[in-house]
Amino acid sequence: MTLSYKLINEAISDAKGFKEETMMFHTVSFYADVVQPKGLFVPFYDNSSGSLQEAIANGAIGAIWEAGKGIPSYTPNHFPIFYTKDIKKGLIKMIELMRENVQTQSSVHTKFIYKKETSLNTVLETYDVSVMAKWLENEPEQKGGE
Repeated sequence: MTLSYKLINEAISDAKGFKEETMMFHTVSFYADVVQPKGLFVPFYDNSSGSLQEAIANGAIGAIWEAGKGIPSYTPNHFPIFYTKDIKKGLIKMIELMRENVQTQSSVHTKFIYKKETSLNTVLETYDVSVMAKWLENEPEQKGGE
């Protein structure tokens, strides 16, 4: 299933910027420094996730953002931002809605980039919504490079 603006907005209703329910996100990334075509940037790891500017340069077309935390001044006015008090809870709700609305006919599925290997052979792990949901349930939220 491809993640849509409409579905994200059902999970996280406080949104600013361009509002187009049919907008699709092909990637969800916790890291700004990776290529994320039609991406939704989620700074899950706070400062170690990277900057919104870098995420936009790598293909992000929207972001989930912590409510009360200011967005950078360079953020385009049309750039969709979904505000939530708790990023992890917002992601879990979004994934639950994705699972409820699975379209088996869809040929494009949103990929989640959520962790990097720490070995010398740095590899990004990308998974679909099922694997992402299981990982989120077991992962404590990490802040500031922990």
